[in-house]
Amino acid sequence: MTSIAVVGSGYVGTVVASAFAYLGHDVVGVESDADRLSALRSGVLPFHEEGLSELLAAQLADGTIDFTGDLASAVDGAEVVFLCLGTPEGQRGRPDLSSVHAVARTLGGVVNHDVTIVTKSTVPIGTNHEIRTIIDDGIAARGAGPFRVSVVANPEFLRAGKALADFLHPDRIVLGGSDVEGIAIARTLYGEIVAQRLPDPDPAPGSAATPVVLVTDTATAETIKYAANSFLAMKISFINEIAQICDRVGADVTDVAAALGLDHRISPLFLNAGLGWGGSCFGKDLAALTATARDHGYEPDMLSAIRDVNDKQRAEVTRRLQKHLGTLRGKRIALLGLAFKPGTDDTRDAPAVDIARQLDELGATVSGYDPIVTELPEAPNVRIATDPYAAVERADAVVLVTEWPELVALDLRLAAEAMAGKVLIDGRNALDPVAATAAGLSYEGIGRRA
Repeated sequence: MTSIAVVGSGYVGTVVASAFAYLGHDVVGVESDADRLSALRSGVLPFHEEGLSELLAAQLADGTIDFTGDLASAVDGAEVVFLCLGTPEGQRGRPDLSSVHAVARTLGGVVNHDVTIVTKSTVPIGTNHEIRTIIDDGIAARGAGPFRVSVVANPEFLRAGKALADFLHPDRIVLGGSDVEGIAIARTLYGEIVAQRLPDPDPAPGSAATPVVLVTDTATAETIKYAANSFLAMKISFINEIAQICDRVGADVTDVAAALGLDHRISPLFLNAGLGWGGSCFGKDLAALTATARDHGYEPDMLSAIRDVNDKQRAEVTRRLQKHLGTLRGKRIALLGLAFKPGTDDTRDAPAVDIARQLDELGATVSGYDPIVTELPEAPNVRIATDPYAAVERADAVVLVTEWPELVALDLRLAAEAMAGKVLIDGRNALDPVAATAAGLSYEGIGRRA
């Protein structure tokens, strides 16, 4: 059993803390927000993540996890400290590292024993060395030590809505650093996961394939995270650009994507045309990698194009609605799905937010429904309905924005009867065009023939 402190209790930190507690380690989570700290101590998550609430409650009951607002007490005696702090996009695309720097300074002021710092936060290339320098300077200023302080880059690859399964059943585990002992300690922590020797029951069953452990240098580990997210965003933007071409030449992007996906060199994943990607990671990581490239004298044209295509794709809803309805002033538009993807309540950089704002600026009245999202402060004029049929009532047009299973299974006849108009924009190519037409709706997909 290893004594672990996890600093930051957001999506990543709470998954890391709960999962390591489940694996038998002694874990303390650190959370500076008093309300969130109180909720976590009671087993209440301030966000939705599949399977995590139940796992957290079980570990609290077992006494393998606790939460505190006191970083110093959490670090005291901890053999490993995970940094799971937010790094939101800051000025000129560079991540805001204020939380990371503040914690590093605190660590420098309180560390009094050998410790391994494992950075799961997504940070610019070179940041782990910076963390080490700040901590070492703090220890030296106190005249303390010497202590072994290892800093290991260990980027996360967690999907919102599937984060727990991704942590326990990863494709790969990346460890970056130059300290042999620190790398060995971090690698040992993941031993049960690498061997897929998990306690029963598994709280988030996934692939039983043996994860690949990649040990590399710090800069490479930091780059891997940015490269992975940028590549996934590129696949989505690519198929959306193909969808634009399909619309203009009469081809069907769903068949094109299916054929591409049959090529083992490409795979079908992330080839779903629609309204583009969202969430807290892709845009931020693209901006950070772009800024890093420019800092080193290289203009990353492809990275810039990935974001440009995605931004244009979100404007497709407005363009198509105007094609069908003319002016949107005074028109009622219903948005089905508000989270950036199914399985989460996360609306950060969600397509629905941008679409709602565009429609509001054009004078439309916007209603919305989502199985989990109950408020949309980023677009306060959206009326949130309690069910999808209430959302589409008297609507001139309906847009499927997020492909939640219950929205894909919508009774289109009932929806059509409730609507004032008959326009249906399938922003995820997830609905049945034949069923929509049979229900009397004017169906339009993205790069898809009706």
